[in-house]
Amino acid sequence: MAISVKINFDNVYDIDIASSEMTSASFETELSDGTKKKLIVEISPEAHELMPNVYNLAFGPPDINGEIDDRAQLKHKDYSKVFSTILLHAQAYLTIHPDHYLGIDGSDNSRAFLYYRFILNNFDYLTSYFSIGALKYYVRITRFGKYQYENPFDFHDIMPALVRITDSSPRHVDFMYNYFIFNLIKEKN
Repeated sequence: MAISVKINFDNVYDIDIASSEMTSASFETELSDGTKKKLIVEISPEAHELMPNVYNLAFGPPDINGEIDDRAQLKHKDYSKVFSTILLHAQAYLTIHPDHYLGIDGSDNSRAFLYYRFILNNFDYLTSYFSIGALKYYVRITRFGKYQYENPFDFHDIMPALVRITDSSPRHVDFMYNYFIFNLIKEKN
């Protein structure tokens, strides 16, 4: 099933801010069956150890221990409203922490590609607020049929440096990023 998301900061859920630093918040989403589900948005208090000033943004429903289950599979009634709410919270966080960047990790390849498509399909809207980059955060192994070559790494697929996402960035699954980094665009003089 294809999911179409249109980001719109005027169409968001009410969000409950749990910390003055904007590192924790929650909101209730409506699922396709009409039930409500709490979603948590958390921003790591510590910068990524390999990327200064990059703070991880995680979101998802709470698990039985109250921690974010970022691998949960929910069927939202309005995906656009869910992701708009998360990104509006990210914008609010970055407004009070303008020297920070936020990173979103696609927890698996299908989610990473989904997030990448959301970014590309909402590129004009998002880049009016954010500067967006991405990187191939994980080394992926390429397999050819049932046979694994002696050296399984596709070295053309390893890109450790941040790449700016543009409206002409490739849209196919063979060219995909795993970690998306964004910050507020700087005021133009």
